[in-house]
Amino acid sequence: MATRRPPDEGRAPSPGDAARSGRRAWRHTALLLLAVALAASMWRAGAGATHQGPPRLLPDASVGSDLAALAEETWDLFLGTFAAHHGCIGDVRLRAVTALHGRAVYDPATATVTVQVPGTRAMLQSALVHEWAHHLEFACPAHGAMRPTFLAAQRLPPETPWRPDPLPATLPAGRWAEIPSEQFAEAAVALVLEGRPVPTNAHLTPEAIDVVARWAAGRSEAGR
Repeated sequence: MATRRPPDEGRAPSPGDAARSGRRAWRHTALLLLAVALAASMWRAGAGATHQGPPRLLPDASVGSDLAALAEETWDLFLGTFAAHHGCIGDVRLRAVTALHGRAVYDPATATVTVQVPGTRAMLQSALVHEWAHHLEFACPAHGAMRPTFLAAQRLPPETPWRPDPLPATLPAGRWAEIPSEQFAEAAVALVLEGRPVPTNAHLTPEAIDVVARWAAGRSEAGR
């Protein structure tokens, strides 16, 4: 009967031993990297799942039922108008306060619109659409390509800043109305609500509203 030969104690490792050890280490590293990549992929898939589906309006506990109903109605109009950009709109949060400097404000860091209540239907709808238009500026990369055309339609020099940087905490009404970003938001109000229920000092040309309408529908300048 054959006997197992005991290993040679103190034997120096051969080139074959070193090669096999290197291959084992490489396989271990490759498997570890694969596991990390799979875990990262699964994490990204899970994180992105919350953004799948149509854009949502998310009122918090401060929003009463009447405002929530009006906001949802207006949100549907907004989404119907900007149908070509659902992929970048995502979720927008809504909160209500009784004291605010201005009708409403948008926080791009949290995609939150804060609106002052109480208010008339016209005031609330106009404020909501205006702030959601600002959300488009921050959430939709394609918005930047539309800006030069909008400036031209407004008869503004092409080098006109889209908004002051930094934006002052308070602005006179006349200065506010001169900011292209605010003019765009008012054009969105005119488009979504088929008019401007609450007049402002922001001057709009019919051509500028048409530019926003074409962009909202995903039509290029060549398709005018």
